[in-house]
Amino acid sequence: MKVALDYTPAIDQVAGVGRYTRSLFDALQDGTSDDIAWHLWYAAEVDSDVRLPGGDNVSSSQLPISSRWLNMVWHRLGIPFPIDRYIDSPDVIHGTDFVVPPSSCPSVVTVHDLSFALMPQVAHPRLKRYLDRAVPRSIDRARKVIAVSETTKRDLCEFYEISPNRVEVIHHAADPIFQKPSASDVFAMQAQLGLKRPYFITVGTVEPRKDHLTLLRAFESIHEEHPDVSLVIVGRTGWLADDIVASINSASERLPIRHLQGVGDNLLPALYAGSLGLVYPSRYEGFGLPLLEAMASGTAVVASSTPAHREVAGDAALFAPVEDAHALASQMSLIATDEQARQELIEAGAQRSASFSWESAARQHIAIYQGVAR
Repeated sequence: MKVALDYTPAIDQVAGVGRYTRSLFDALQDGTSDDIAWHLWYAAEVDSDVRLPGGDNVSSSQLPISSRWLNMVWHRLGIPFPIDRYIDSPDVIHGTDFVVPPSSCPSVVTVHDLSFALMPQVAHPRLKRYLDRAVPRSIDRARKVIAVSETTKRDLCEFYEISPNRVEVIHHAADPIFQKPSASDVFAMQAQLGLKRPYFITVGTVEPRKDHLTLLRAFESIHEEHPDVSLVIVGRTGWLADDIVASINSASERLPIRHLQGVGDNLLPALYAGSLGLVYPSRYEGFGLPLLEAMASGTAVVASSTPAHREVAGDAALFAPVEDAHALASQMSLIATDEQARQELIEAGAQRSASFSWESAARQHIAIYQGVAR
């Protein structure tokens, strides 16, 4: 069986769908025999520094135009530019990033969340227009739709009125790099970044859906009680973020707040482990991968009480209602003052994160590929 997989997000995106694509393919490669041939296709700028996984059963092809122009051709202009001409007779094509291209082959598409449809006020208008066209078209084209959570499956079935039988849920997992680091690794990270403990951490692109503004209000309210505690915001600046960045900069003038961008994966486990806990107040998620990353790295988790967060974290996290700064501050204060409660969360989180694995996800994906190919 030959499976062609869209590897573009693995090249273009550091976190999010990029991390999903890289982690998934690593597990697919490790967990399959030679009877499956993998073809990675990608659209990237000609001068991009592209590094692809190798292997005797792995081939690849670069499409002749950038991902931006390719998506315009496929999903804005509706030109049936088939992917088949660049891939030699695949049995299945997997679109890893919300969409699947025109093809005569059976296809599978992964949908990560429906934030663009359910929370349009926090979506970039251009991205929303693109996904509004491309996602329903890809769902119609695909034989199977992979949802990353039961929450996303429910949203898909309700919003697009598709049969639940067409949607399979396959959970993410934390990448193997997220393990509890040594004390020396944490100390080295602190020295490299100039961080002082104790601190809370939040990880994610700075954009409206992640709700950094509620976090800033919560942190300000606990600062007088916990003046030695700082807040570390890790994440690049995303869309519609000018007001959020301005608020972060303003708060940083009177509060111990650091905004770190461009932090490499090599430092993230130690950043998590060195913190009092991850605070993740997002208004909406399809999954919430930082929760598992933090748990696997050995820290406590406080999250907004969204359905996906509840599904992922179970009883291994503290929750606060969405956009409720007072409740979020109370949970943060509990972690800062009750070491026993914090350690219990850390232990529960380690067990919870271990129940998710990319090996299991790879087996589920392969079963879908085989079923679709037949």
